[in-house]
Amino acid sequence: MEAPVDLAVTVRGEVSLDGDRSRISVPIGMRTDRFGVLSFAKFDGAAHSAADLALAQELGDRLSLAIRNAREHMSMAAALGDRERLISIAAHELRNPLCSVRFCLQTLERTGGVLAPQAARMVEIMTRGERKIARLIDDLLDLGRIRSGQLELELSSFDLCDVIRDVGTLMEAQTVDTGSTLNMELDGPVVGRWDRARLDQVVSNLLANAVKYGQGRPVVIRAGADPQRGVAWLAVADQGLGIEAHLHEGIFEPFKRGTSIGHREGLGLGLFIVRGIVEQLGGAVRVDSRPGSGATFLVELPFQVSQ
Repeated sequence: MEAPVDLAVTVRGEVSLDGDRSRISVPIGMRTDRFGVLSFAKFDGAAHSAADLALAQELGDRLSLAIRNAREHMSMAAALGDRERLISIAAHELRNPLCSVRFCLQTLERTGGVLAPQAARMVEIMTRGERKIARLIDDLLDLGRIRSGQLELELSSFDLCDVIRDVGTLMEAQTVDTGSTLNMELDGPVVGRWDRARLDQVVSNLLANAVKYGQGRPVVIRAGADPQRGVAWLAVADQGLGIEAHLHEGIFEPFKRGTSIGHREGLGLGLFIVRGIVEQLGGAVRVDSRPGSGATFLVELPFQVSQ
């Protein structure tokens, strides 16, 4: 027997007799918001039993709950849609002043030779901050594109290992700052037809995540091909905090994290964007992890992506 239905929505019915007709009427809706009646009738002269009334009331309860849940879902979907539109508008609006800031910083960098050392250091700090804000804006825009199915791909043939090497070189300073090292084990070339800029984003996000949560220990990225299955693969492994099993699926949702230990910068969109891009390319991503044993993210991609 299931738990009783919430009293806020429980409905009560009644049996009425009119000649040879017996009818059960059960109001549908909340106690403060009735919006229909569920009716059953018998025309054989026999009255409905107490069991009939109990069944009708149970059906009424379930129908009322279903309608309430549907209403709440529609309300939540509308709210989420409004929130994502607001995020998209805000991100676009932030880009304009950010472009002005970038132009001024680039001008100052070009004249860096005549700046006092302290001023040059301030320009460097502001430039790094500007780049971080630009990344956050791009992530917010990608959030909307992925959720609305409007993430566009520009396909070409290239070696996945080249993308990994390029990203690794660009992230070398960030990796060193955390006391970590980046090791590459690339069984290439691994040539396929994908979107190079988007795969660059996938590799960057996975490596940034590994460095962030890797506790200064070595990070390993591997790549290769499985010709029998027709897929290319890449794996990024850290030796950090690890992720509890019940959180594995949730970390691919926006604004979610696999741990709350310590201060972690960012919006929690990196893995959501990774999954969105990978699935748009026809592939899949998953994580293998447990607390205290680090995490390994595995991406598999078909060699040929159809448009």
